Amino acid sequence: MTGHRFGAILSLLRQGLAVEVEFGSHSLEAMVWVAETVERSVYEPHSLCRTADGLRFVLNNPPLRTGAFSWVSLAVDGAVVPPERVWTRPGPGSPWKSLQGISIEHPFEVRPGERTEVVIRDPLPLGRPEVRIRIEFRSVAIPPLVWFEFSDSLGPETPG
Repeated sequence: MTGHRFGAILSLLRQGLAVEVEFGSHSLEAMVWVAETVERSVYEPHSLCRTADGLRFVLNNPPLRTGAFSWVSLAVDGAVVPPERVWTRPGPGSPWKSLQGISIEHPFEVRPGERTEVVIRDPLPLGRPEVRIRIEFRSVAIPPLVWFEFSDSLGPETPG
């Protein structure tokens, strides 16, 4: 664990303890419940599967996390995937777009209730049946950087 990550964890722990002291443990439990509920509502459970040339999964876009992002990074089991190998579309029938073309002028947009399909072409070899995906978004608004992480077992192959 790097010193920066350890410092961030300590800071989070200190802030959590401050909330508990000032507002009680019920407030802290409620905050954790909200965070876990939002996290579970973003990734569509069991949508992670193999395709003929990679991996596919679906994000549900809850009303709490919408916006435009000028940069998106995706990692599979800790290995960052080049943006030209990640393609997205807002549901079936829409055109696919590569993460490579995302910028302030051409942001990746997330709209409430609009599912986003994600395909990773030619991912690195996967060493285990459960895969961990991390997606980082740089917002054109505040907060500047948000991220989401999930783990799931690979489902059966589906058409890409």
